[in-house]
Amino acid sequence: MGAYVFDNSWEKERERLAGLEVSLDPGTTRHLAEIGVGPGWTCLEIAGGGGSITKWLCDRVGPKGHVLATDINTRFLDAMAEPNLEVRVHDITSDDLPEQSFDVIHARLLLEHLSGRDVALKQMVSALKPGGWVLIEDLDWGGMLAKPPAVVAYPPDRTRPNIKVWRALLKVMIANGYDPEYGRKLPHLLTDAGLEDVSADIRGPLLRGGTPGSTAATFSVIMLRDRFIEMGLLTEREINRFLKWSTDQNGFSMWPPLTAAWGRKPGARISSTTAKPLPGRAERVVDRLRQVPLLEGIDESELVRIAPLSDEIEVAAGAVLTEEGTPGADFYIILTGTATVTRQGHKLATLGPGSFFGEVAVLTHGLRTATVTADLPMKLLRLDERRFRTLLSTAPAISQKLLEGLAARLKDADEALTQ
Repeated sequence: MGAYVFDNSWEKERERLAGLEVSLDPGTTRHLAEIGVGPGWTCLEIAGGGGSITKWLCDRVGPKGHVLATDINTRFLDAMAEPNLEVRVHDITSDDLPEQSFDVIHARLLLEHLSGRDVALKQMVSALKPGGWVLIEDLDWGGMLAKPPAVVAYPPDRTRPNIKVWRALLKVMIANGYDPEYGRKLPHLLTDAGLEDVSADIRGPLLRGGTPGSTAATFSVIMLRDRFIEMGLLTEREINRFLKWSTDQNGFSMWPPLTAAWGRKPGARISSTTAKPLPGRAERVVDRLRQVPLLEGIDESELVRIAPLSDEIEVAAGAVLTEEGTPGADFYIILTGTATVTRQGHKLATLGPGSFFGEVAVLTHGLRTATVTADLPMKLLRLDERRFRTLLSTAPAISQKLLEGLAARLKDADEALTQ
């Protein structure tokens, strides 16, 4: 996909994606439901990201349906365990899709980023079954680019500084091929592509500081901080001021309008039950381990040796996985769901799929340094102390990554507690 500026391998990307999900998922699922997505449908989710819409589709189509979720980095998708899900590494601008295979295809905040967006849209339409639907959602930054800008921000004295930050973000994305007004073009693009019953809806969620929905903006700025400074778009002071305001629950701003546009491929809909099934997704621990950032660079033979060391467990929302000040002898890697880390009652971080925790108490034979609580139902890989030490001896490269991750986590925790 080339020009996409946000990186799924970034350590806080799951938190950034979670902010998008909180703000945008209700509208997306409403449109998919209105299209008629239901039991037995075959679905394609392009650039599935954190997997929230993929999970919704899997639940919606049921055991007789099938969902293919693609991305150029399937780190979060591969941690999902739905039996009717297939995950595939795929670039929509260059890799083929099976023709006339899907009842519905969805992509959100994707085509606007791609220099090959015309090719991608053509591929999507070709992959629809007769009577199948496509739903595409992209932003329209026209108000931000207007003179004067038409934006919503509160308190009013923050409007101009916020505009400077958002315009800096736009300049970075545009330099990588981004179309800031692609959202408004979607209805006529779908019509030109030969789709019928084309319609659209526009929404713009309010982002109040310090809430889950605001984290997408916050982490987008954090991720691109160095680019802003290198390009002379923002100073450290301006970035830090924006990040401080992003935690203020008395302040708010509004997303640029998100256009959701949908259309139907001509022809009578083919029953999914008669379509040729897509290949199933391998449910192997090795596949899961391959997507864990901690284990990146570990060769296949080592992964095969590591796999039997871990137990896969499931916990309910609200479960306390580690408790500050208590003994602990287990190390965890998150497969699905998220968890909140606190110390002395202060929130330190949110951990998502691919994150790990528990290593300090295991390595030191000491007490837990923080409390980790499940936000949602979760699946984790768990290693006891003996198996954890076997892991380190089996793959010495992991020790270096553990130390680097531990150092970064301690730095973040100290900063959070001194604010």
